[in-house]
Amino acid sequence: METKNLSWQTSFDTSNDLMIHTFSDRVKVVSNIKTGIVKVFRDGDVITTVENPAISEYEKFLSKVAIDANTLDGLNSSGL
Repeated sequence: METKNLSWQTSFDTSNDLMIHTFSDRVKVVSNIKTGIVKVFRDGDVITTVENPAISEYEKFLSKVAIDANTLDGLNSSGL
């Protein structure tokens, strides 16, 4: 099985206390720095919400989202 590099772009919207991780044009994670609420969006819809994850768990969480986003992109490129 081929493993792709896990990567994403991170930006900050400090006026709204947000950290935004973009994995693809369809998948992003938005974390509220003040409240600790983390939401995963796919195609603009919230598909998962997590509250106050530990930093080590947050890193694992982002890696899992990256794997899922790569899988979704792979399905799109195969025409499914």
